[in-house]
Amino acid sequence: MENSGSLKKMVYDTLLDDISSGKFRPNDIITEGSLTERFGVSKAPVREALIELCKDNILQSLPRFGYQVVPFTLREILDILDVRTDIEISNLRRAFPSLTEKKLEMLSDPSLYLAAAEDGGISGNYYRNSRFHLVLCSLSGNSFAYSILDRILKRCSRFFAVYYSFALDNDTESKASYHREITDALKSWNLDKATAALEKDIASVKEHFEKIITF
Repeated sequence: MENSGSLKKMVYDTLLDDISSGKFRPNDIITEGSLTERFGVSKAPVREALIELCKDNILQSLPRFGYQVVPFTLREILDILDVRTDIEISNLRRAFPSLTEKKLEMLSDPSLYLAAAEDGGISGNYYRNSRFHLVLCSLSGNSFAYSILDRILKRCSRFFAVYYSFALDNDTESKASYHREITDALKSWNLDKATAALEKDIASVKEHFEKIITF
């Protein structure tokens, strides 16, 4: 029998997948009762998972009503992406002097570069994108920076489906081209090229949202 911790993780991960794929959209309401019935588990792990999602600012509790997927604004998205740029670029610059070929092998996992059709659609690409940026962040060995980025990327799950659907519909999805560019630059020991590609990668998301929504 699974313990409460593993059940909580299963519920948390499944809901995060549902939100990143667009199955649950901003403002949608999720109830504890519907989840206990869906997963066939007791209330405790479901409630713990919902509380954790609230801590990550993905859901918000509406007493006696349920849990709402937190809506987003363009201002919030741009602010988040600005912080990501600051953290990821400064962290990469800090990591570069101590990079080794062995460390860079962490970026050689082919699953980091799969396209939507190969990797389970929108939610698959959310996880692929998150994994790449977290692996890149981990090269510095700074666990605090890693934990902050991990929480930021989870928060991005609320609007990832909107971004990705728009990019696919307009044939502007990068298909991990920036990730390959960053990796190739690092393997050539070209920090400036790697940081420029990383900045372009994050900026491309901002450009998409400026076309999708307005202030």
